[in-house]
Amino acid sequence: MPRPAVKQYCLRKIRKIRHRKGYGVHSPFAYSLITKVIEEKSGYYAYQRIEDLHRTLHDKYDFGKNKCRLLFRLTNRFKPAYIIECGSKGGYSTLYMQQGCPSAHILCIEERDIHRAAAEQLLMRMPGNTTFINMPTAQGVKHLIDTGVSLDFVFIHTQPSAQQYLEILYTLRPALSAHSVVVVDGIRRRKEMLHIWQQFTRDEHIRVTFDLYNIGIAFCNPKLNKQNYIVAF
Repeated sequence: MPRPAVKQYCLRKIRKIRHRKGYGVHSPFAYSLITKVIEEKSGYYAYQRIEDLHRTLHDKYDFGKNKCRLLFRLTNRFKPAYIIECGSKGGYSTLYMQQGCPSAHILCIEERDIHRAAAEQLLMRMPGNTTFINMPTAQGVKHLIDTGVSLDFVFIHTQPSAQQYLEILYTLRPALSAHSVVVVDGIRRRKEMLHIWQQFTRDEHIRVTFDLYNIGIAFCNPKLNKQNYIVAF
């Protein structure tokens, strides 16, 4: 096993020992989110429907099942009116969020034709209220903000460079509201990306954050005490 992979494996094991089941968490909001959403193990009918579809269409293609199930639980918990997805990665994350909150309008920003086409084809199997936007991500986010879309729930897929994370988060920041939830994937892909995420979490308007190692979750509710939680995931 390569050295970076060994290091990551060991860090994850340490997290599972020290940061699980909400031990030491006193905030009712954080404890509930950790135990009833992030670490929730119960099955949902929608999981089976999507994963049966995956086996039929793609078989061994790894779409990140655990991450997608987390997105389902988060959208199911917070019931956003709008979900902005930055990237698509084949459409599976879109499907899980769509099934987690069927009333939401998902706006998926995807400028890569092959990824957008694959996601559109997949979502035809389980239709929902999803619109694809063919723009560079930060530009697409600005376009949605300018047209009055509220940033209820934002999911940012792993980006190719730290600069792209910076541009997206910089564009999002002024339009975030008290009920905004931001989920960022790939925060430890590179040191620069982790640094950008940490800068974002230090902003006074970002109140509570959860570090799931490769995934970061941020809440902007001003009623919450500013705090970062490390969670085994």
